[in-house]
Amino acid sequence: MFRALALPAALATILALSACGSDDDGSAADTGTDPESSSSPSASDGTPEVPGEETDADDVVAAAVADLAEREGADAGEITVASDEAVEWRSGALGCPEAGQMYTQALTPGRRIILTVGGEEFAYHAAATGSASYCETPEEPAAE
Repeated sequence: MFRALALPAALATILALSACGSDDDGSAADTGTDPESSSSPSASDGTPEVPGEETDADDVVAAAVADLAEREGADAGEITVASDEAVEWRSGALGCPEAGQMYTQALTPGRRIILTVGGEEFAYHAAATGSASYCETPEEPAAE
C-alpha cells in the first residue's frame, strides 16, 4: 500500500524540483538577486575574492615549495616551479590514487604543479581549489 503511494509522490517531487532549476531555454533560473549588488565571497583570511583574480594560487605553490624543501632537506630558494597548470583529472583521486581508497569516478577540475630541485622533478596535485599534495606516482590528467 505504501509503495504504491510513495512512488507517485516521489516522482512528483523530483519533477517539481527539476522544474525549479532551469528556464525553458536550459539556463539557470533567475534567483532574483542582482549579481552586481551582491557581496564578493571572502577568502579564508577575510579578504574579498575578485572574480578572475587568483588570490590563493601563489599560496598553494608556496606551500608545495615549503613541503618539498622539508621533504628533500633543501632550501626553498633552490626549488623552481617547472610548471603550474590547470588540468582535468580523471577521478577524485586527482591523478594520485592510493591503494584501498575509493574515489569519485568523474572528471574533476584541478591543477598540476611540477617542482624541480637538484635536477629531479616532483609532482604536486590539487583540486581546483584547496591545497596541493605531493604525488609520488603521478598519473597523467584526462586528455584535453
